[in-house]
This record gives sequence, structure tokens and C-alpha cells, in this order.
Amino acid sequence: MELAKSIIIAGLAAVSAFAAKYEGESATLSDGAKNVNSAGVSGTGYADMQGGNITFTGVTAEAAGKYLLTIHYKAGEYKANYLEVNGATAGTLDFEATTDWADVTSPVTLKAGENTIALKNFWGWISVDYISIDPYQSQAFNLSAAPVTKNATGAAQKLYSFLRENFGKKTISGIMTGDMSSYTLGADFKTHPDASDIYTRSGKYPALVGVDFLFASGPKASESWYMEYTDKAIGLAKDLWKQGGIPAFTWHWKDPLDQTDAFYIQSAANGGEYTDFDFATAFKSGTTEWDTESAAYKGIVADIDHIADYFLELQKDSVAAIWRPLHEAGGKWFWWSINSGKQFAALYRLVFDRMVNEKGVRNLVWVYNPESGNVTDWDPGKEYYDVISIDIYANDNDHASQASAFDKYKSATGATKIIALTENGPIPDVNNMHADEAVWSWWMPWYGTWSGKWPGQTSNSVWKSNMEDERVITIDKMPGWDKYVAGTVESVNNDGTNGEGSSEGTNGEGTSRLARIEHLGGTEAIIGVFDMNGHFICKNASLAGLANGRYIVRSKVGNRTVTRIAIKK
Repeated sequence: MELAKSIIIAGLAAVSAFAAKYEGESATLSDGAKNVNSAGVSGTGYADMQGGNITFTGVTAEAAGKYLLTIHYKAGEYKANYLEVNGATAGTLDFEATTDWADVTSPVTLKAGENTIALKNFWGWISVDYISIDPYQSQAFNLSAAPVTKNATGAAQKLYSFLRENFGKKTISGIMTGDMSSYTLGADFKTHPDASDIYTRSGKYPALVGVDFLFASGPKASESWYMEYTDKAIGLAKDLWKQGGIPAFTWHWKDPLDQTDAFYIQSAANGGEYTDFDFATAFKSGTTEWDTESAAYKGIVADIDHIADYFLELQKDSVAAIWRPLHEAGGKWFWWSINSGKQFAALYRLVFDRMVNEKGVRNLVWVYNPESGNVTDWDPGKEYYDVISIDIYANDNDHASQASAFDKYKSATGATKIIALTENGPIPDVNNMHADEAVWSWWMPWYGTWSGKWPGQTSNSVWKSNMEDERVITIDKMPGWDKYVAGTVESVNNDGTNGEGSSEGTNGEGTSRLARIEHLGGTEAIIGVFDMNGHFICKNASLAGLANGRYIVRSKVGNRTVTRIAIKK
């Protein structure tokens, strides 16, 4: 098959259009769940979950693939419960409080024939009238070609472009760091015990490494041990970038008034030190307008400026980074989430405006990281972040894709933002992510140092199979920032060699560098079709049924994976 010829491929596989309903009163109930006979509902009644489980058996799919699950429910207050499909965890579903029957939807991947769908108790106490299964309509992503930071540095443009062009196709492997005591300032990032632990488990080093400004602010920030910790974090970020990796910064922001060395509020401190700092005192009464003369505002700004100086140090050395400020928005455990969504959004915008417009920090990719129940109401505005993310800690060896969360965040942002898993325990298996069309931009298990358990929640065999997969990016698969050109994707064959490239234009949105394919023996099997910006369209399919135009087609030919441009006419 030659690149110069137009390619028309027939036989697009599609899930047949159908809808099916399964009544709650016909489900299998356990551990305290019960049936309630009632008028005014579908069927003869509904299932009351209480503290138990609701299991629907015999859920039929005409063909294997992705479907849309709808749960018709009622809940007196906000609840969350586990979703299981055929015995495997598919994610956690949020059920908003409602006095009338309402719907929650989630994508599910079903096998052909009969399936089992279960709602397992996490924070139960919902009523379920019925569930229904419908065809799933995939929505294409429409990502900005540039980061939200105006006049971003060249390094930041490269970083954003790399994230954008790989999103939907490949996932960047990551690990969070904790203890810095055995890491030498300025040393190879691979010598950090959290990074080396992943190498021991998988035989490869992650491409993304998280570091924390945990000790950079607060009443003890000027003490030598605290300063050394932050200096080591900055040094690690510099070395990681030099080796072609991606630094990702988090900030457990201590009390801006320096009255306590804490970021937790009292109810989350588990008997430890906590802060009662209320950032609402930095606003003019009854508004979200800043009172620039207030002690709270001055303390907040002083801390922001202090952290900005560290980023300016990186910027001076042409280093870019991912930046996730005010993380887990809406979770009632950090001081920045104790007030309303509007107040949080104002605080996030202050961090952005102060760093970017006042201090001149232009080397960051910005992340908005809300809790699942606060995605929309806490949003600071799409012009303030490049990536939306969630933190999910599943049970040991639970490698579900977490597709329900992925699709919720995709829908909330209108498919206009990169989506990442910025904290996790066990990693989502790469096969599950691609089967469920929930391919996170990156994942980052929390550290193993400081007695952390999280890397061990994934078995070494799963670590190895994922880190070796061509769809997971490890440090050895990174192109090198000195070689990478923003707006290009270099194809890499599954034997690790770069394909000979040719560029194709995409209307000013960047270019795609793809391999020229020599004739290969063996039967071709299409495994993915993408638009010219590299965004996933469908799998195991052909171009039949798609609009005329250019597409990226990835196929298996023999034992090789090949990629080329296909033209539908």
C-alpha cells in the first residue's frame, strides 16, 4: 500500500442502534438492599440500595463495544457508588441530590451477549428505578493549538504541544516523589528512590515525575531542611527536563498567615496540626473582589510571588513544567476548598494572574483539578487552564480505565481540554483505557517513600506490561526537548525505531509527521483511526462512513504496528 495513492477502505464496524431497559425491582439485591413496590415509576417499583448492592444480570449487547449506561435514580443528598461491569470495577459514579427521579449516565464496555452490571456500595442510599443501555456516540476532542498562557516560552509551547498531540493515542507514565533525604541535590532524577522504585518494578523509568512545594511556604519555610527539600525538587525538575522528561508541580500550600505549619482543616487533620485560615477574609465583604489591604490577601500574594520565583528560575534555564495549583478543588480537607466554588475560582484566577501577568511566569502548562462533584461549579474559566484532571485512588490491583470519570470531565469541558489522572494508586491498564476510549494524558501514582503504599498497589507484572507497551510513554521513549519541534508527531514503530517522516499540513493547527510505509507482508488489521491532529475517532474500523478528508490510520501488519495518512474521497 503506497502513501501516494488514495485509500478507500470498506466495512466500518458499528454497534447496532438499540436501547434496552432493565427494571430495578427485577435486579438481584444483596447486603441490605430491598425492593419497594410503588406507583408512578417504571414497572411495579424500584430498588432501594441503602447500604447494599444492586446487580443487573442478563444485560444484553448485540456486539462487543462501548455503550451508554443510564441509571434512573433518586437520592436525598449527594452520594457516590462503585460501578462494576462483568465483575470488574468500571469507576465511581456520582449521584447528585434530587427529590425527583433523575438520570446519571456513564460509558460501559460490554461483551457480545449477556453482561452483568452492578452498583456496589461506597456511599449508598440511592433508589434505582431502572437502568437502560443505549448506543454510545463518541464526541471528538477540539483542543486549542496553543497553551492558555499568552506568549508562552518555547519550552512551554513544546510541552503543551507534546501533551496535545499524544492525547488519545498514548499515555505518559509518571510517579510522585515524597522523601528527598536520600536524593542528592542536582543528581540524576533516576537516583531518586521513588523513580528508581518504578524501574525496579518495571525495568523502565517514568517520563513524568511529580514534585511538591510542600515545604516552600509556611512558618518554617526558611529553615535549612525545608529550603533544602525545595531546592532538591527544583534540581530534580531541571535534570528531568534535560533528560527529556516532564516535571509536574503540586503545592500543598501552608497557612498563608504563617500561624500554623499546616494545609489541612481541622476535620481532615486526623488529630494533627491544622489551619483555620479562611481565605474569604481576603475579599471585600459579600463579594469576590479582593481587599488588597487585608492581612489575608497580603499573605496569599506573598506566597504566590515566592512560588513564582522558583518557576522563574526554571524559566531562566528554559525548563517548562506542569503546574497543578489548588488541587482537589471542592474536597473539604484543604483550606482553599472550604468556601464556595465562586470564591475558589477567584483564588485560582488570582494565582494565575499574579504569576503570569505580574511576575511574568510563562513556562507552565496549567491544570484545573476538581473533585468529581465540583467540576462545573468550581471552574475558574477555560482561559485559565490547559488540562482538567482528577485524582482517583482505587483498590489494590484495580486497573479499570475509570472511563466514567473521564467521560464526565470530557463532557463538562465540551471536549476542549486535555484530561489527566494526576493522582492515583493502581495504574489504569493501557488495554482497558483504549478499549473504553478513556486514554488519560498521563497518570501519576503517589509515592512509595515515607511509607507510601501506592506503587505497590500495581503488581510488577502489570507495571512491566504497561511500561513496555508502545502506547505508554516512558523516559526512553521521549523524543528529547532539543529535538522535538512543537506541532509534530514522530511515528515510532513497535520495534522502537523511528519511521522515515513526511509532513502534512493541517490548516495551521500543526503538522503530523508519519512514516512512509514500504510494502509489508501479512494481513493488515486496522486498530485505530485518528484525525490529523492525532485525536482518536474509532477503533477496529475502516474509513467507510467517515467524512471525506485526511485521516491517520494505525494498523497491525504481521508483528509490526504501522501508521500512515489515509485519504477518504
